[in-house]
Amino acid sequence: MDSNIKPSLTVGSLSYTKPKLAILFFWLLWGDFCFMLMENLVPSILPLKFKELGASNVSVGMILTTLPMLINTVFNPIISFKSDRHRGRFGRRIPFILFTLPLLTICLVALGFSDQWGFKLHSRFSGHLGSLTPTTAALIVMGAVMVCFAFFNTFVNSVFWYLFNDVVPEHLLGRFMAWFRMVSVASVSFYNFFIFKHAESHYTTIFVGAAALYLIGFGLMCLNVKEGTYPPPPPYIKGETGALAAIKTYGKECLGLKHYWFVFLSSMCMAVGYSAYTFWIYLYQATGLSLEQIGNVTGVFNISMAIVMLFTGWLADKYHPIRIVMIGLLFFLVIVMPVSMVWFFWQPSQQSAYYFWMFLMGGLTAPALALIQMNDPSMFMRVFPRDRYGQYCSANALLRSLSLIISGLLLGWGLDTVKSHYGEKTAYFCLPIWQFIFYGLMLAAVIALYKSWKKYGGDESYVPPVPK
Repeated sequence: MDSNIKPSLTVGSLSYTKPKLAILFFWLLWGDFCFMLMENLVPSILPLKFKELGASNVSVGMILTTLPMLINTVFNPIISFKSDRHRGRFGRRIPFILFTLPLLTICLVALGFSDQWGFKLHSRFSGHLGSLTPTTAALIVMGAVMVCFAFFNTFVNSVFWYLFNDVVPEHLLGRFMAWFRMVSVASVSFYNFFIFKHAESHYTTIFVGAAALYLIGFGLMCLNVKEGTYPPPPPYIKGETGALAAIKTYGKECLGLKHYWFVFLSSMCMAVGYSAYTFWIYLYQATGLSLEQIGNVTGVFNISMAIVMLFTGWLADKYHPIRIVMIGLLFFLVIVMPVSMVWFFWQPSQQSAYYFWMFLMGGLTAPALALIQMNDPSMFMRVFPRDRYGQYCSANALLRSLSLIISGLLLGWGLDTVKSHYGEKTAYFCLPIWQFIFYGLMLAAVIALYKSWKKYGGDESYVPPVPK
């Protein structure tokens, strides 16, 4: 290794000078900007198109949520496991992104024209389609294209997040992820301010433009970010081969140690607790806020959180993400949650409630959650084995998705039950109680993880354990 290069600017076989590290960060953050812009199109614009075509809510939910989640649940573990063990001239992450890039771009363009194609197909083959209406034909074509998009997007969504852990020096991961989130917020804000308002009038143009930006912009990132060389992939359990051996290896390595269950449980509890924010708009309304005021509070919350994350990223690098997450949870449980429950005892005017929410969400909740969100992915990057990082992240995502499916039903049922007995306001006032329970359980899991992490070496000599 070049003696002029500091060891702290290395990761695996990669070595950086400060200028080269800055170039790396630029391309990764540029890729994030293009990726987030593309990711926001489908959930924000397609519902408008479906509504225009008269699709039912069931159809919208099935095409935009259920099918993509099912595809991700099935293929994410497979892609992640294979990516960890892939060795090629472009690395182990870039190939999965680069070689699906043209196909995903085609799907984006197809989504922009899919309703028109549906109408044209119906017009051409109307004599053979029986009672099928033009609108139904358009919806079928859009649904088919959406399934293809979700499949190819799973490759990118699975692997892109793992790339950072392979190319960014470990002691800079927290700060990099803070900048990453800042760029994500900037990308989403740019989209909402300048593009979304044209969603109905320029639907096709937006999708074609996004496809071109994604193909060129994300493609340039793939070509300019270089992965290093990796040691030979870890063998399957007992040296076996084949699909069954892969499944057994995945299950034993990911689920076979109590140490990683503490990570999974903390992530599941965080997701379940955070799911209460799905209904938070009803709590805002129950305290008298208008939609304009709710928008202002949400905007202040997002901006505050993005700014604070720059500081929390530095803290995570300096003191380790596990400690930062514990501090955030204690702050959230001891200060934020009691203040959030004030509505049981205080019925302020609309203006007073508005100022209170500004203070609570922008001044207290945003800093607390910025600390807690060092859990994912900053803590994962410092706890999971680097050579198997993808498969452990996919196991976490799988368990988190299952917990959200169950908790979503339980939370909805609980709110309806309280609402029927004690009224609508009381039901939504209970949302902070739900959060207090699950963030309390998350704290217990993180404390257990901290003790286990110390047992395996802690700051000085932590080595991620792997079942034999």
